Amino acid sequence: MKVLIIGRGVVGSIYGWALSSAGIDVTHVVRRAAASAPQPLDLLDLRVGHPRHARAAYAPHTVTQVSPDDAYDLVIVATKHYQAAQAVEQYRESVPNATILMFTANWDGTEAIDRLVPRARLLWGYAKATGGVDPSGVLVATVDPMVRLGMLEGSGADRFAAVGALFGKAGIGLDAKPNIVEWLWVHHAINAGGIGACLWAGGIAQATRSPGAMRLGVRAVREALAVVAARGVSLEDHPDAKGVLHTPAWLAALAAVSGVRLTEKGRRLLRASHFANSAEEMKRFYFDVLETAVARGVAVPVLASLRERIERYSSI
Repeated sequence: MKVLIIGRGVVGSIYGWALSSAGIDVTHVVRRAAASAPQPLDLLDLRVGHPRHARAAYAPHTVTQVSPDDAYDLVIVATKHYQAAQAVEQYRESVPNATILMFTANWDGTEAIDRLVPRARLLWGYAKATGGVDPSGVLVATVDPMVRLGMLEGSGADRFAAVGALFGKAGIGLDAKPNIVEWLWVHHAINAGGIGACLWAGGIAQATRSPGAMRLGVRAVREALAVVAARGVSLEDHPDAKGVLHTPAWLAALAAVSGVRLTEKGRRLLRASHFANSAEEMKRFYFDVLETAVARGVAVPVLASLRERIERYSSI
Protein backbone atom coordinates (compact mmCIF):
# COMPACT_ATOMS: atom_id res chain seq x y z
CA MET A 1 0.00 0.00 0.00
CA LYS A 2 1.31 3.43 -0.99
CA VAL A 3 0.62 6.00 1.72
CA LEU A 4 0.40 9.79 1.64
CA ILE A 5 0.39 11.67 4.96
CA ILE A 6 -0.84 15.25 4.91
CA GLY A 7 1.46 17.18 7.20
CA ARG A 8 4.69 16.76 9.13
CA GLY A 9 3.34 17.44 12.61
CA VAL A 10 3.82 15.26 15.68
CA VAL A 11 1.18 12.66 14.81
CA GLY A 12 2.09 12.48 11.12
CA SER A 13 5.78 12.12 11.93
CA ILE A 14 5.33 9.39 14.54
CA TYR A 15 3.12 7.24 12.33
CA GLY A 16 5.11 8.06 9.22
CA TRP A 17 8.23 6.79 10.97
CA ALA A 18 6.50 3.66 12.30
CA LEU A 19 4.96 2.72 8.94
CA SER A 20 8.05 3.45 6.87
CA SER A 21 10.21 1.50 9.34
CA ALA A 22 7.97 -1.48 8.58
CA GLY A 23 8.80 -1.20 4.87
CA ILE A 24 5.69 0.71 3.83
CA ASP A 25 6.00 3.35 1.11
CA VAL A 26 5.24 6.64 2.91
CA THR A 27 5.30 10.19 1.54
CA HIS A 28 4.46 13.43 3.37
CA VAL A 29 2.95 16.37 1.53
CA VAL A 30 3.64 19.81 2.99
CA ARG A 31 2.86 23.37 2.01
CA ARG A 32 6.49 24.37 1.71
CA ALA A 33 9.66 22.41 1.10
CA ALA A 34 10.82 20.80 4.33
CA ALA A 35 14.26 21.27 5.79
CA SER A 36 16.72 18.64 4.68
CA ALA A 37 17.84 17.67 8.20
CA PRO A 38 16.25 14.45 9.53
CA GLN A 39 13.95 14.72 12.54
CA PRO A 40 15.66 13.23 15.62
CA LEU A 41 13.38 10.93 17.64
CA ASP A 42 13.57 9.90 21.30
CA LEU A 43 11.27 6.89 21.43
CA LEU A 44 9.35 5.05 24.09
CA ASP A 45 8.04 2.17 21.99
CA LEU A 46 5.28 0.10 23.61
CA ARG A 47 4.76 -2.24 20.66
CA VAL A 48 5.46 -5.93 21.24
CA GLY A 49 8.83 -7.04 19.94
CA HIS A 50 10.29 -3.55 19.56
CA PRO A 51 13.07 -2.03 21.68
CA ARG A 52 11.35 -0.10 24.47
CA HIS A 53 13.81 2.78 24.31
CA ALA A 54 15.48 3.94 21.14
CA ARG A 55 16.92 6.92 19.34
CA ALA A 56 16.26 7.33 15.65
CA ALA A 57 16.29 9.91 12.88
CA TYR A 58 13.30 10.21 10.57
CA ALA A 59 14.12 11.53 7.11
CA PRO A 60 10.83 11.12 5.23
CA HIS A 61 10.15 11.46 1.55
CA THR A 62 8.48 14.88 1.37
CA VAL A 63 6.73 16.61 -1.52
CA THR A 64 4.86 19.86 -2.02
CA GLN A 65 2.62 18.66 -4.86
CA VAL A 66 0.61 15.51 -5.53
CA SER A 67 -0.57 14.09 -8.86
CA PRO A 68 -3.10 11.35 -9.71
CA ASP A 69 -0.21 9.59 -11.41
CA ASP A 70 1.34 9.05 -7.96
CA ALA A 71 -1.42 6.48 -7.36
CA TYR A 72 -1.63 6.65 -3.58
CA ASP A 73 -3.74 3.95 -1.95
CA LEU A 74 -4.22 5.63 1.42
CA VAL A 75 -4.22 9.26 2.52
CA ILE A 76 -3.82 9.93 6.23
CA VAL A 77 -5.15 13.36 7.15
CA ALA A 78 -3.08 14.18 10.24
CA THR A 79 -3.86 17.89 10.50
CA LYS A 80 -5.45 20.05 13.16
CA HIS A 81 -9.16 19.22 13.21
CA TYR A 82 -10.22 22.69 12.07
CA GLN A 83 -7.93 22.43 9.03
CA ALA A 84 -8.97 18.94 7.95
CA ALA A 85 -11.71 19.83 5.46
CA GLN A 86 -9.45 22.36 3.75
CA ALA A 87 -6.70 19.74 3.47
CA VAL A 88 -9.05 17.16 1.95
CA GLU A 89 -10.42 19.69 -0.52
CA GLN A 90 -6.91 20.69 -1.56
CA TYR A 91 -5.73 17.15 -2.36
CA ARG A 92 -8.85 15.10 -3.16
CA GLU A 93 -8.58 15.47 -6.94
CA SER A 94 -4.98 14.27 -6.78
CA VAL A 95 -5.94 11.01 -5.01
CA PRO A 96 -9.10 9.96 -6.88
CA ASN A 97 -9.16 6.33 -5.74
CA ALA A 98 -7.41 6.45 -2.37
CA THR A 99 -8.94 5.60 0.97
CA ILE A 100 -9.11 8.75 3.09
CA LEU A 101 -8.36 8.20 6.77
CA MET A 102 -9.39 11.23 8.82
CA PHE A 103 -6.83 10.96 11.61
CA THR A 104 -8.04 14.02 13.49
CA ALA A 105 -10.30 15.20 16.25
CA ASN A 106 -13.90 15.94 15.31
CA TRP A 107 -16.51 18.14 16.94
CA ASP A 108 -18.61 19.42 14.05
CA GLY A 109 -19.67 16.11 12.54
CA THR A 110 -18.82 14.60 9.17
CA GLU A 111 -20.85 16.79 6.82
CA ALA A 112 -17.95 18.94 5.59
CA ILE A 113 -15.92 15.86 4.64
CA ASP A 114 -18.95 14.00 3.26
CA ARG A 115 -19.39 16.79 0.73
CA LEU A 116 -15.85 16.18 -0.52
CA VAL A 117 -15.31 12.40 -0.40
CA PRO A 118 -17.75 9.50 -0.93
CA ARG A 119 -18.44 7.57 2.27
CA ALA A 120 -17.26 4.37 0.58
CA ARG A 121 -13.70 5.77 0.61
CA LEU A 122 -13.83 7.37 4.05
CA LEU A 123 -12.67 6.15 7.45
CA TRP A 124 -12.16 8.00 10.71
CA GLY A 125 -9.52 7.34 13.34
CA TYR A 126 -7.52 8.93 16.11
CA ALA A 127 -3.93 8.54 17.22
CA LYS A 128 -2.92 6.88 20.48
CA ALA A 129 0.72 7.85 20.03
CA THR A 130 1.76 10.97 21.94
CA GLY A 131 4.68 13.34 21.88
CA GLY A 132 6.12 16.76 21.29
CA VAL A 133 9.26 18.51 20.20
CA ASP A 134 11.59 19.49 23.05
CA PRO A 135 13.63 22.73 23.14
CA SER A 136 16.56 21.01 21.40
CA GLY A 137 14.40 19.96 18.44
CA VAL A 138 14.05 16.28 19.37
CA LEU A 139 10.62 14.70 18.92
CA VAL A 140 9.96 12.94 22.23
CA ALA A 141 7.49 10.26 21.10
CA THR A 142 5.59 7.42 22.72
CA VAL A 143 4.50 4.77 20.20
CA ASP A 144 1.34 3.00 21.35
CA PRO A 145 0.63 -0.59 20.27
CA MET A 146 -2.94 0.34 19.27
CA VAL A 147 -4.66 2.89 17.09
CA ARG A 148 -8.31 3.92 17.18
CA LEU A 149 -10.28 3.36 13.99
CA GLY A 150 -13.91 3.28 12.98
CA MET A 151 -16.27 2.99 10.04
CA LEU A 152 -19.17 5.27 9.20
CA GLU A 153 -22.42 4.07 7.68
CA GLY A 154 -21.46 3.48 4.05
CA SER A 155 -17.72 3.06 4.68
CA GLY A 156 -16.07 0.26 2.72
CA ALA A 157 -15.39 -2.81 4.86
CA ASP A 158 -12.62 -3.89 2.51
CA ARG A 159 -10.89 -0.55 2.94
CA PHE A 160 -11.21 -0.80 6.72
CA ALA A 161 -9.62 -4.26 6.63
CA ALA A 162 -6.79 -3.05 4.38
CA VAL A 163 -5.97 -0.13 6.68
CA GLY A 164 -6.08 -2.43 9.69
CA ALA A 165 -3.64 -4.79 7.97
CA LEU A 166 -1.37 -1.85 7.13
CA PHE A 167 -1.09 -0.76 10.76
CA GLY A 168 -0.73 -4.41 11.77
CA LYS A 169 2.35 -4.68 9.56
CA ALA A 170 3.88 -1.96 11.75
CA GLY A 171 2.95 -3.84 14.93
CA ILE A 172 -0.02 -1.58 15.69
CA GLY A 173 -3.37 -3.21 16.43
CA LEU A 174 -6.85 -1.72 16.11
CA ASP A 175 -8.97 -0.32 18.90
CA ALA A 176 -12.10 -0.41 16.74
CA LYS A 177 -14.88 1.96 17.78
CA PRO A 178 -18.46 0.95 16.87
CA ASN A 179 -19.50 4.62 16.69
CA ILE A 180 -16.32 6.53 15.95
CA VAL A 181 -17.94 9.96 15.61
CA GLU A 182 -19.67 9.73 18.99
CA TRP A 183 -16.39 8.53 20.49
CA LEU A 184 -14.59 11.52 18.95
CA TRP A 185 -17.16 13.89 20.49
CA VAL A 186 -16.73 12.27 23.91
CA HIS A 187 -12.95 12.50 23.58
CA HIS A 188 -13.25 16.14 22.49
CA ALA A 189 -15.31 16.94 25.57
CA ILE A 190 -12.84 15.20 27.88
CA ASN A 191 -10.06 17.19 26.24
CA ALA A 192 -12.04 20.42 26.62
CA GLY A 193 -12.27 19.99 30.37
CA GLY A 194 -8.91 18.37 31.04
CA ILE A 195 -6.85 20.50 28.69
CA GLY A 196 -8.89 23.51 29.78
CA ALA A 197 -7.85 22.96 33.39
CA CYS A 198 -4.21 22.63 32.33
CA LEU A 199 -4.40 25.87 30.34
CA TRP A 200 -6.09 27.55 33.31
CA ALA A 201 -3.33 26.35 35.65
CA GLY A 202 -0.53 27.42 33.30
CA GLY A 203 0.50 24.02 31.90
CA ILE A 204 0.43 20.27 32.51
CA ALA A 205 3.14 20.42 35.17
CA GLN A 206 1.37 23.17 37.10
CA ALA A 207 -2.02 21.45 36.92
CA THR A 208 -0.75 18.07 38.06
CA ARG A 209 0.94 19.68 41.08
CA SER A 210 -2.38 21.21 42.16
CA PRO A 211 -5.12 18.93 43.57
CA GLY A 212 -7.53 21.84 43.28
CA ALA A 213 -6.81 22.32 39.58
CA MET A 214 -7.27 18.62 38.90
CA ARG A 215 -10.60 18.46 40.74
CA LEU A 216 -11.65 21.56 38.81
CA GLY A 217 -10.72 19.71 35.63
CA VAL A 218 -12.89 16.73 36.54
CA ARG A 219 -15.88 19.00 37.15
CA ALA A 220 -15.21 20.80 33.85
CA VAL A 221 -15.05 17.46 32.00
CA ARG A 222 -18.40 16.41 33.46
CA GLU A 223 -19.99 19.63 32.24
CA ALA A 224 -18.42 19.20 28.80
CA LEU A 225 -19.84 15.69 28.62
CA ALA A 226 -23.27 17.14 29.33
CA VAL A 227 -22.89 19.07 26.08
CA VAL A 228 -22.29 15.78 24.26
CA ALA A 229 -25.37 14.30 25.94
CA ALA A 230 -27.37 17.30 24.72
CA ARG A 231 -26.55 16.14 21.19
CA GLY A 232 -28.39 12.89 21.90
CA VAL A 233 -25.35 10.74 22.71
CA SER A 234 -25.83 8.08 25.41
CA LEU A 235 -22.79 8.58 27.62
CA GLU A 236 -23.38 5.21 29.26
CA ASP A 237 -22.35 3.62 25.95
CA HIS A 238 -18.87 5.13 26.24
CA PRO A 239 -16.53 3.73 28.92
CA ASP A 240 -14.33 6.84 28.85
CA ALA A 241 -17.31 8.99 29.78
CA LYS A 242 -18.63 6.56 32.41
CA GLY A 243 -15.24 6.50 34.10
CA VAL A 244 -15.37 10.26 34.69
CA LEU A 245 -19.06 10.48 35.54
CA HIS A 246 -19.20 7.61 38.05
CA THR A 247 -15.87 8.07 39.82
CA PRO A 248 -15.62 10.48 42.79
CA ALA A 249 -14.00 13.73 41.68
CA TRP A 250 -11.06 13.37 44.08
CA LEU A 251 -10.35 9.85 42.85
CA ALA A 252 -10.63 10.79 39.16
CA ALA A 253 -8.27 13.71 39.81
CA LEU A 254 -5.81 11.41 41.60
CA ALA A 255 -5.91 8.96 38.68
CA ALA A 256 -5.15 11.79 36.25
CA VAL A 257 -2.22 13.01 38.34
CA SER A 258 -0.88 9.45 38.68
CA GLY A 259 -1.18 8.92 34.93
CA VAL A 260 1.15 11.85 34.33
CA ARG A 261 3.45 11.86 37.35
CA LEU A 262 3.84 8.14 38.04
CA THR A 263 4.08 6.59 34.57
CA GLU A 264 6.92 6.77 32.10
CA LYS A 265 4.58 7.79 29.30
CA GLY A 266 3.12 10.55 31.44
CA ARG A 267 6.46 11.91 32.60
CA ARG A 268 7.53 12.22 28.97
CA LEU A 269 4.60 14.60 28.45
CA LEU A 270 6.22 16.86 31.03
CA ARG A 271 9.40 16.86 28.92
CA ALA A 272 7.72 17.62 25.62
CA SER A 273 4.12 17.44 24.48
CA HIS A 274 1.77 18.52 21.75
CA PHE A 275 0.10 20.63 24.44
CA ALA A 276 3.24 22.72 24.93
CA ASN A 277 3.84 23.20 21.20
CA SER A 278 0.29 24.00 20.06
CA ALA A 279 -1.41 26.38 22.48
CA GLU A 280 -3.97 27.65 19.95
CA GLU A 281 -4.99 24.12 18.97
CA MET A 282 -5.39 23.19 22.65
CA LYS A 283 -7.54 26.26 23.24
CA ARG A 284 -9.72 25.24 20.30
CA PHE A 285 -10.83 22.05 22.07
CA TYR A 286 -12.05 24.16 24.98
CA PHE A 287 -13.77 26.85 22.92
CA ASP A 288 -15.44 24.32 20.58
CA VAL A 289 -17.31 22.81 23.51
CA LEU A 290 -17.93 26.07 25.37
CA GLU A 291 -19.43 27.73 22.30
CA THR A 292 -21.68 24.73 21.64
CA ALA A 293 -22.85 24.79 25.27
CA VAL A 294 -23.81 28.45 24.91
CA ALA A 295 -25.60 27.82 21.61
CA ARG A 296 -27.57 24.90 23.05
CA GLY A 297 -28.30 26.53 26.39
CA VAL A 298 -26.40 23.91 28.41
CA ALA A 299 -25.27 25.27 31.78
CA VAL A 300 -21.48 24.91 32.17
CA PRO A 301 -20.52 27.30 35.00
CA VAL A 302 -17.25 25.56 35.89
CA LEU A 303 -16.13 25.21 32.27
CA ALA A 304 -17.04 28.85 31.61
CA SER A 305 -15.12 30.01 34.69
CA LEU A 306 -11.86 28.89 33.05
CA ARG A 307 -12.29 31.19 30.08
CA GLU A 308 -10.44 34.34 31.15
CA ARG A 309 -7.20 32.57 32.05
CA ILE A 310 -7.37 30.35 28.98
CA GLU A 311 -7.73 33.37 26.70
CA ARG A 312 -4.55 34.80 28.24
CA TYR A 313 -2.58 31.54 28.13
CA SER A 314 0.48 31.43 25.89
CA SER A 315 3.07 28.65 25.56
CA ILE A 316 5.76 31.23 24.73
